[in-house]
Amino acid sequence: MEMENTNGYSKKTQTALMVMFLLGIFIGAMDDGIVSPARTIIADSLNVGADSSIWMITIYTLVYAVVMPISGKLADRYGKKKLFIISITIFGIGSLLSGVSDLFNSYAFLLTARVIQAIGGGGIMPIATAFIGESFPKEKRGSALGIVGATYGIATTLGPTIGSGILNFFGNKSWGLLFLINVPICIIVVLISLKVKIKETQYTEKKLDFKGSVVLSLMILGLMYGVTNLNFANFKDSITSTKVYPYLLLFLILIPVFIYVEKRAEDAVLNLDFFKNRNIVITLIMALVVGCGMMSVIFIPQFGENVLRISQGSGGYLITIMAVCSGVAAPIGGKLIDKYSAKLVLLIGFLCTMVGTLLLAFIVCKDNNKVLLFVCLAIMGAGMGLTMGTPLNYLMQVNVKKTQASSAQATVSLVKSIGIAVSPNILVNFVAEAGDKMPNALMKVMPHIQGMSGNASMSSGEVPKSILDSFQNADVTSISNVMKDFATFMFDKAKPAIEHSLVNHVPPNTTVDAMFNSMKADYLHQVDGARVAIENTFQSTLNSGFAGLFIASAIIAGLGFVVALFLKKQN
Repeated sequence: MEMENTNGYSKKTQTALMVMFLLGIFIGAMDDGIVSPARTIIADSLNVGADSSIWMITIYTLVYAVVMPISGKLADRYGKKKLFIISITIFGIGSLLSGVSDLFNSYAFLLTARVIQAIGGGGIMPIATAFIGESFPKEKRGSALGIVGATYGIATTLGPTIGSGILNFFGNKSWGLLFLINVPICIIVVLISLKVKIKETQYTEKKLDFKGSVVLSLMILGLMYGVTNLNFANFKDSITSTKVYPYLLLFLILIPVFIYVEKRAEDAVLNLDFFKNRNIVITLIMALVVGCGMMSVIFIPQFGENVLRISQGSGGYLITIMAVCSGVAAPIGGKLIDKYSAKLVLLIGFLCTMVGTLLLAFIVCKDNNKVLLFVCLAIMGAGMGLTMGTPLNYLMQVNVKKTQASSAQATVSLVKSIGIAVSPNILVNFVAEAGDKMPNALMKVMPHIQGMSGNASMSSGEVPKSILDSFQNADVTSISNVMKDFATFMFDKAKPAIEHSLVNHVPPNTTVDAMFNSMKADYLHQVDGARVAIENTFQSTLNSGFAGLFIASAIIAGLGFVVALFLKKQN
């Protein structure tokens, strides 16, 4: 007879359930980033502008955030396995529709499909985490949640790399595969669920909190959309934008309304008692910090390419280093939680993140130390694995009743999502500021063009769009050629003035035009000679922006470290 665990499941059933839930977590987390590399490709295919194209990601994020707390509450009411399978099925249908949307050549069709996909995706992570956490006895819960954290961390960080790999292997026209790869996995999960029979208790027959669900949904939409459009580099103008302040105002107005509704609800969609528990409040603050810190990862490929002097698009494998280290650290962190405490794991994790980011900021950004770059990424990956999911999920699980497990996990996921939405708007400003300094910095190392009045400027309104676009997309390996194209344009633009200055200095048996062409060729040769100086200037100027970004990331991790100190040890 098979051994049974504390919930009465046989070992075989327990394994099948773990596989089912982990597969769901993997595709749900992977889909967060897999679309990012293909956004412009999909936009071009469907004839959509750059501003509109961001909605294929934004609409998923918004709906995903709204659905999480509601799905978590429904799972607590009607059964986690049942709601998980419903979520997986909806996610699979949304993925299928997204994958075939190119056949309809309709962006509206793709956005609708992404909404369906997000409705399913919002229920996957919190429900799976809650089920796995409560399926194990307390002394093994950390290890179980460590596996969840490893799966989530690897899938999240590998998403963009997998997306780029699919496009490189199958071609840009096959972007539908980015969504279709989810479908067979969803089918496998559903088939496993049909084989695994378990009995779940319906915890309550109280009236569903419909009013609270509506108000909470509007609050989340207002907050998430407002902070997504907020530009911290130009905060004053941004906060007064009609794309920001009305939505943030809506969020603030609805807070007291939500509290009023929830206090009178039979079975509140979001339990306000969560915010009366010291450890839960601290956990949610740390979830916000972790969400903010996670987004520094999206800048790693560009930074690595600049340090290693490799072409744009080649730095994705650096994320693999972080993913592997995160995947190794998460289960180790789970075991440490079982043996010691979640507080210790969080402190170690935040410390790793601080050490890794500060070394990048103060050493790698200064001297481009390639070996230290890889070491820092490994340390940061370990920090992510120790903080991103396992201890936060564990803390929520042990501080709430079993009947509230899914909604508690949904709450921590929601708060983390808010951090993810806010931080790119903050961190990107450091890189953008370096970009603003770049033209002047580069012009200082460019050879002077004789006969040209004033200083040439890349910001000139007369510079062709093709050159400006090339400059915006340049990396350390291509910037020299971009500056050579710019020099050619500026030289040709100054041709009348240069030829006028040469009229009285033309040697016998030659022409002004010939002299001009000779000067132009000589100048471009000088630009070639300045290649090292141009590349070094580009590299150091961009790195100065990344240094600020990593210092900000270290401060964010430091805030998490300080907050974690106030946790009451709980094992």
